[in-house]
Amino acid sequence: MRIAFLADASLPHTQRWLGYFVDRQHDCLLLSLEPGDGYDCPTVWMRPWPRLPRFARYTLNVPAARRRLNAFRPDVVNAHFLPNYGWMAARAGARPLVLTTLGSDMLLVPRRTFLHAWRTRWVLQRCDRVTADAQMLARAVARFGFDTARVLTVPFGVDLEAFDRAARVAPRTNAPVRVLSTRRLEPVYDVPTLFRAATHVPPELRDAMRLRIAGVGAQAAELHAASRSTTVLPETTFLGWLEPQALTQELVRAHVYVSTSRSDSTSVSLLEAMAAGCFPVVTDIEGNREWIRDGENGLLFPVGDDAALARCLERAVRDAELRQSAATLNRALIVERATWSTNMERVERLFAELLRDARAPAAPGPQG
Repeated sequence: MRIAFLADASLPHTQRWLGYFVDRQHDCLLLSLEPGDGYDCPTVWMRPWPRLPRFARYTLNVPAARRRLNAFRPDVVNAHFLPNYGWMAARAGARPLVLTTLGSDMLLVPRRTFLHAWRTRWVLQRCDRVTADAQMLARAVARFGFDTARVLTVPFGVDLEAFDRAARVAPRTNAPVRVLSTRRLEPVYDVPTLFRAATHVPPELRDAMRLRIAGVGAQAAELHAASRSTTVLPETTFLGWLEPQALTQELVRAHVYVSTSRSDSTSVSLLEAMAAGCFPVVTDIEGNREWIRDGENGLLFPVGDDAALARCLERAVRDAELRQSAATLNRALIVERATWSTNMERVERLFAELLRDARAPAAPGPQG
């Protein structure tokens, strides 16, 4: 197939997604305003217009995108995500068009203003299919009038073998208990709640815990200052941004994974933690409830509730048996629902179905 992708080339998500189709020997083209590395297919860097608002940047690139798509003549166009590249692809008249949405583009952005909601509906009306990584995200798409029969719900998925290899190289030790956050240090992920919760951990557990923060973002300075300004936090290590292999190694050594996110669909970070055998302690939001049953394969706490999070951390640290049973349950869940290759094969089949439909002869009209 000839597949054109419109997506942010700087994102690891885009690199991995395109890499699958390139490895499968499809003829791929990437259009992006953002520079990125590691692509083994033709890539076109669109004009970034850095001084203009985001919406204007993508709108002004519509004519260039239309020309590139007309020249490439793709069988399928796949845009990631709705407010930017979905808008650009729809404005360029790309068909058949598959929109890939992964969370905030459907859960948060449409709520900002009437115009954001209007744009969401306008783009969806021009999509042939949508891929969503969670059932709750598919329901959010449906609320804009999109037929649920045309939504493929498929989590991004993880490479389970990579976690198994890393665990053999660096197996998890019994102590100290490593508590790991891998979310970006941005307001939506609310990592400061983890720091506040850590101050409530009973003193006798503090020496048994090691808090490790993997991620970068706008709140980095605030969190570094918090770690220096209090003496009641467990020992804290800031790991910064980690390459995938280093992140995998960190996850297989960790005992407890914490996500304080205020909004998520299916979080790839959560799936990675489950694959690595980390015990999930995550916010009680709809996307997480699709994967975590409180008290069985993880613990849930209300968004922003540092006292509740502290109680969850105490239970997770003390109850090694619960952590072990959860690891067994979570591995089975990943095998059943969230392996990378299996889920991407479903997306590939969706693209192939659209191509077959486009090439099918039109049904004969009524005889006059």
